[in-house]
Amino acid sequence: MVERLRIFIDYWNFQLNWNERAGEARCDWLALPEVLTAATKHVLGTNPVRFDGAHIYASVDHHNENLLNWLETFLERQPGFIVKTARLIKRQRSVRCTACGLELDACPECGEPYTVSSTKGLTTSMVCDIMSLAYEGAVDVPVIVSSDTELVPLMRRLSDRGLKVIHAGWRDGGSDLSREAWASIDLDAMMSHLVRT
Repeated sequence: MVERLRIFIDYWNFQLNWNERAGEARCDWLALPEVLTAATKHVLGTNPVRFDGAHIYASVDHHNENLLNWLETFLERQPGFIVKTARLIKRQRSVRCTACGLELDACPECGEPYTVSSTKGLTTSMVCDIMSLAYEGAVDVPVIVSSDTELVPLMRRLSDRGLKVIHAGWRDGGSDLSREAWASIDLDAMMSHLVRT
């Protein structure tokens, strides 16, 4: 029996960890599904695996048109890639000192207002997509690339349904997800195969 594999990637969780580790080296996003599929085949053993898609979930600041264009007009058009984006919402926020109670609306050094960024719905969208595919019987092996602990209940539910959930994570994060997974893949060990030349 061929096991159908889909990869679900939290873009910023992956990219920021990559940036910390790789310095100036850029990730070859087009090679990422192939490398993760090969690692999953190794973990599963003898069962044949078929790659059925890589789902990317990314929040984008409205000032970052280059990233939005790359995600939506390049990556989305590559075979097997499904990209979902959401705009970052920035709100002004004050900060209160826990020691003296002083409240500041802007940085005392440069005068920039303090802001907090949030994205609405991306994690929910990932969960809905994975659950829909699982309940439709369209995926046997979901590979989740994230360290977001909000995904732990999802992984438990998928495991309860008999799916072989694989967690692809970095060495210093995502241990809660790895504990819930059927197996885990070490992204740090794959970096040399993902450097864009």
